[in-house]
Amino acid sequence: MDAFGINTGYLLVQCALPALWLLFSFIALLLLRSRSLPETAQAIWAVFIVVIPFLGALAFLIVQPDNRLDNSE
Repeated sequence: MDAFGINTGYLLVQCALPALWLLFSFIALLLLRSRSLPETAQAIWAVFIVVIPFLGALAFLIVQPDNRLDNSE
């Protein structure tokens, strides 16, 4: 047990970051798929999420473009 020390926290962070990256990317792509955005906008968001995964997914979750059709007649 002496091998676990200060580096344990660093190791946990290094394991958590890829998990968060995958989680944010997956959620953002699922939300992007369910939106009624034009295909061009969906393609741009998808490229942004894939090329810059963590920031792209986080940006999409924050911005959440809302171009839904209002069917409140």
